[in-house]
Amino acid sequence: MAPVSRFAVLVLGVLAAAVCTRLGFWQLDRLGQRRALNVRIAARLAEPPVDLTALATSAGPAGEDLDYRRVRVAGRFDFEREVIVVARTLRGVPGVHVVTPLLLPDGDAVLVERGWAPSPDSRSVDLAGLREPPDADVTGVLLVSRGGGATAAEGWPVRVRAVDPGSLVPRYPYRLLPLLVRRGESAGAPFPPVPLPELTAGPHLSYAVQWFAFGVIALVGSVVLVTRTVKDGGGR
Repeated sequence: MAPVSRFAVLVLGVLAAAVCTRLGFWQLDRLGQRRALNVRIAARLAEPPVDLTALATSAGPAGEDLDYRRVRVAGRFDFEREVIVVARTLRGVPGVHVVTPLLLPDGDAVLVERGWAPSPDSRSVDLAGLREPPDADVTGVLLVSRGGGATAAEGWPVRVRAVDPGSLVPRYPYRLLPLLVRRGESAGAPFPPVPLPELTAGPHLSYAVQWFAFGVIALVGSVVLVTRTVKDGGGR
């Protein structure tokens, strides 16, 4: 290997190591953000529930200040205009989430994720068999929309892969608040509640370790390659 080639190999090794190191620190930064978010969420979940109507007036443009807030709200369920969140498993069993608008005393409504129901095809469920007394006092957790699109263009129930209250607003004959309440344990509910997402640190630490390892491999590998070519007489 010519001296110029050896130099090029070393430069490539250093550049690759630098990129991998940068990506490793980026993952560590993501880890710090995730841990800080988990602390905020845990603190919010530890607070007592507050009245939804009063809390909604303080919502920011994207609703981040409402995410994972514990709330209580009273109203009447509208079982004629329900939403089915498809492809949702619980402990390995296929099923769906059932979302029902709750009509509030002032005429507005909010979507309530009432619970999980088993469904062999992860799409179909007997909604009539899952009804409960329409007048309800709901205690749950507010979740900011993660997006999602309707998979059925017309009619009820609407099937979605994730609940996006904003995209569902035009379907309702009343004002729908751009919020989702995930109901907690409720006496007399016909099915179990949807569990909240587990607060974990995610894969960022393992990803960071991998990137740092790749950087070491790139740097050491280039040095070893050049050293071997010199020993083998490749530089003559």
